[in-house]
Amino acid sequence: MKKPANTVRVNPLILVLMVLLAGAIYFFLGVGFEISMIERLLMSLIVLVLFFVYSRKSTYAFWMFALTSITVFIALSVSFSSTYAGDSPIHLGIVLGARSLFLLALIIGIAATHLQNTMKSENRFAYLLLIVFVLDWLILSTNVKYFHDWMLENLLTVPFVILIFISHRWFRLSNISYGLMFVYMVLHTVGTHYTYSEVPFGDWLQQTLGLGRNHYDRVVHFAFGFLLAYPFREVVKRIGAARGFWGLYLPIEFVLAFSAIYEIIEWIIAIIFGGDLGVAYLGTQGDEWDAIKDMALAGLGAFITMIITAITILSYNARDFWAECRDSIHVRDKNPLGEHAIQEWIKKGK
Repeated sequence: MKKPANTVRVNPLILVLMVLLAGAIYFFLGVGFEISMIERLLMSLIVLVLFFVYSRKSTYAFWMFALTSITVFIALSVSFSSTYAGDSPIHLGIVLGARSLFLLALIIGIAATHLQNTMKSENRFAYLLLIVFVLDWLILSTNVKYFHDWMLENLLTVPFVILIFISHRWFRLSNISYGLMFVYMVLHTVGTHYTYSEVPFGDWLQQTLGLGRNHYDRVVHFAFGFLLAYPFREVVKRIGAARGFWGLYLPIEFVLAFSAIYEIIEWIIAIIFGGDLGVAYLGTQGDEWDAIKDMALAGLGAFITMIITAITILSYNARDFWAECRDSIHVRDKNPLGEHAIQEWIKKGK
């Protein structure tokens, strides 16, 4: 018997991801909030059911609901789950419990997914992610722990988001790339709320794994490579026309280069402002090799992403990919550059 034409089959990988996300929600509700196991289980089941319902509608609906509801819940719980103690002029004396946070995140997630399903714009997924990020950023900009450090951390955040928005008409990335950048920017913005060295998740990792310091900054540096290597690949493939081997190698180089540039900017800003503010912004936590380790983790994240990318390409288009790899190391111009090129210019000038 044939299935109805309108039946939507859920990708098995999405099913696995749904279960993992629901399990993570159950676990971190227990870590972060004093609520009963029954309530945690009920909340996780509600989210799991909604995950399944939206995944039956479309993959984009699933991702919109998952990214929106989870990041909004994180932002709200970071800013409003406890009594505020900090120096920010932008603060609200609001404390929300787990149930209120869960309900608000659920409502916003459902609303964003409804818009995703009803909007006609071809770029609606990216536009809605931008709106959700701005909402997350506004929430996380409230009740920050150290206001001046937060301002320094956002010297690059805000221009980066504006640049991505302005450039999208000229160079529109894939929805996968926008989704990856969205996740990275939320992770970064959480770090700016506390300063990287005092993020509670990093403290939990330190206590659980017996680490010598708060490693949230390490997590985000790894995420920089892991999440942004693919958007860099889009740039080198579509603008630089990098093919085969170079389309996988150059994104790793881009990640390492941008990591080095960021560490240099971080060092310059720390010197300019100096004192406790400079130390807080630098976030080395006494590790003299902090910058090197951060760059290495970013490179590792990028390498893993390119391995995943290569496996994905091979599983769908192995023959063309191997041909492209062979062609990508073929020397097209046999003439050397340098002094040879200068001589050619001189001849043409004469």
